[in-house]
Amino acid sequence: MGRWAYYSPLWLGPLLVLAMNEILRAKIAFLEPRLQWLLIILVAILFGLKCQVLMIGAQGAFAQVLPVPWGKSIRGGAAMLGGWLLIVWFTLSVVAGLLHYENMSAVALILGLLSLATLGGAIVVYVWNIPAAIPDFGREGRRGF
Repeated sequence: MGRWAYYSPLWLGPLLVLAMNEILRAKIAFLEPRLQWLLIILVAILFGLKCQVLMIGAQGAFAQVLPVPWGKSIRGGAAMLGGWLLIVWFTLSVVAGLLHYENMSAVALILGLLSLATLGGAIVVYVWNIPAAIPDFGREGRRGF
């Protein structure tokens, strides 16, 4: 997978939010137009980052590899668990946001709290398994060492 495909959620997510800008701005019509656009751009950037985390979660869940900085990765069951927790977090948080948009705040709050719990679980799994991360390439694959 090339860089364009791997990092495509970073630009596809914001494009999706910007395509829905009129619907979103109607909900925040009480703000002045500059603040509306600032909020839409902020939401677009955050949604792009969230989509990228979903891509990393899918990599963990299906390829059983979670990237760790410094050329290492978490592999196996821990990566799969972390990946599925990230996928569940993304799903629950998006559903909670949509329910909140439709003024179903009580259900949205419950799903939002569940999504935060799954995100917390994913972070714990990730941090717990960083010491067990293995190098992505052998010694011959690195330069300068």
